[in-house]
Amino acid sequence: MNELQEFLDVYDENKNKTGKTINRKDRELLEENEFVLCVHCWIINSKKEVLITQRSMNVNRGGKWEDTHGAVRASETSLEGIKRELKEEIGLNIKDNELQFVKTLKRKKVLRDCYILFKDVTLEDINFNDNEVMDCKFVTLEELKQIIQNGESTFLDFSQTIFGEIDINKLMRK
Repeated sequence: MNELQEFLDVYDENKNKTGKTINRKDRELLEENEFVLCVHCWIINSKKEVLITQRSMNVNRGGKWEDTHGAVRASETSLEGIKRELKEEIGLNIKDNELQFVKTLKRKKVLRDCYILFKDVTLEDINFNDNEVMDCKFVTLEELKQIIQNGESTFLDFSQTIFGEIDINKLMRK
């Protein structure tokens, strides 16, 4: 969907909808204690490797590595939003019960709902559908840290990921 035509619900700091919507391009007009909702998904395989995607060169921060994420559209739930982003960006159809909600992070007028998908996805399963993503690969957490330290990621430092705050071993389903 064209960013200029994408509308987002406005939330308070407790993730309650305020009844207000804004055009995505107008996020800077949010008042104090107003937020939009975004979703992030980290896909982790049974080897404890993390799937990262590389942004297309024709988008902001092109060539940088990141997780699969995006804005939750007006009237959409967080779960619906992350399932849509996974389908749009990398072509995965995921069931509700496959996604594990981890936590909500609050950063810069954005509430970020973070999910983990423990699944052995192959690179052949991935399809780049919306021209936002041009490549993907699996990396270890140490490799991810190095990519971030080298400035090759949209994350400025490892603490911006959820991995500084969670233990994936404890979250992995048996």
